[in-house]
Amino acid sequence: MRFLFLAIAIFLISLQSEALVTEWKSTLPKKTVFKANEDMRGRVDFWKKIYSEVPETAGLFHDPDFPEYVFGEISWEHIQNDKKLSAAEKRKKINNLINYERIRLAAKWKIKNIKRIRLQTGLKERMQKALFLSGQYLPMMEDVFRKKNLPVELSRLPFVESSFNVNAQSKVGASGLWQIMPFVARPEGYIKNFYDKRNHPYYATLLAADMLQDNYRALKKWPLAISAYNHGLGGIKKMVRVSNSSYLPDLIESDDKTRSWGFASENFYACFLAVLEVEREAKSLFGDDLLKAKPLPMNRVITAKAVPKKVALKYFGGSLDKLRKFNPHLNMTLLKKSKVIPSGVPLVLPKKASAKYFKTAGL
Repeated sequence: MRFLFLAIAIFLISLQSEALVTEWKSTLPKKTVFKANEDMRGRVDFWKKIYSEVPETAGLFHDPDFPEYVFGEISWEHIQNDKKLSAAEKRKKINNLINYERIRLAAKWKIKNIKRIRLQTGLKERMQKALFLSGQYLPMMEDVFRKKNLPVELSRLPFVESSFNVNAQSKVGASGLWQIMPFVARPEGYIKNFYDKRNHPYYATLLAADMLQDNYRALKKWPLAISAYNHGLGGIKKMVRVSNSSYLPDLIESDDKTRSWGFASENFYACFLAVLEVEREAKSLFGDDLLKAKPLPMNRVITAKAVPKKVALKYFGGSLDKLRKFNPHLNMTLLKKSKVIPSGVPLVLPKKASAKYFKTAGL
C-alpha cells in the first residue's frame, strides 16, 4: 500500500512542478435530486466503501445480488510488495489466495454455490487519482451540461466509466472519458481514419449529454436514464416491461430479468450515487492535502486546410507527447507517419491559433 500511495504522490508532485494543480474543492451543487433512498442505501454504502476505503490490493467478498451482504475481506498487499516474486508469480499466488479464501468463506457461511461469493477489488487509489484528474475536465463538462439544461451532477459519470482516464479503452470497444461505444459514435461522424472524437473530451461530453437527455425524455426518471447509459435505452425499456415497474429497485430485485441484465446494470446508478458522496466528502476521506489538476486550456479549432505537422507542433514546444496530451482523439500511428494533418481535423491547442491554418470550432 505504501508504494501505491508513493506512486500517486510522485505523479502529483510532477504536475505541481508545472504549476498545474490547485487545492481540492468540490463544485457539486449543495442541493441535489441524486440521493440514495432507503432501498438503495445499502448498495450505495457498499460502493462508497469500495471507492474510498478499500485499496487496490484488497477486496470484499459479497453476495452478487445484495452487495451490502459482505462475507469477508481479503488483502494481497504482502504478495504484491514481495520484490522476490516475478509478475507472473505474484498473479499466481494472488489467484491461489483468492480461491482459497472463497472456498473457506463458502464453508463458513454454508454456501453451496461458490459463485454466490463475488470478489470486488478496491478502488481507493484509482478514485483518489480520478479526483485529481477530474479538475482538468469538469469545468468544461459542467458548462456543457448547464447549456443543455441538464443536472451538472451528471458530469461525474466518468468517475464510474473511466476514472477520468482520457485514454481508457474497454474490452468491448468503449473508449474515452465517457466510454462511448463505436455503434453510438459512428452515426454521429465521430470515428474517422485520423481521429476518434470519443477520445476528444469536449465532443465526447456533448454526445454523452445528448444520450442522457434522450434517455431522460424517454424514461422520465433519472435513475432509469442513468442506468440506460450503461445498459442501453432499449434494454432498460425491456426491463421496465418485464418487471412491470419503473422504479429502479424493483428492476434490481425482480425475479424476471432479461438476458443482458446483470451485475453492472444493477449497480451502475448506485456507483454514480456513491461517487457523488465520495466527492462531497473527499477531504475527510482522503485528507486535507488533497489536490486537483487545473483545467486544461481548450482552444478548440479545426484545420482549415492541410497543416504541416511541424506547424502544429510549434504550439506544443515541438513535443509530440504534449500534442497527444491535449489531443488524445488523434490517431497517433497515422500522425507519426504523416508530415501533414489533413483538413477538417479537430484539434485542441493551448493558445490562440493562426487563422492561416485553423478555424474556430463550433458545436
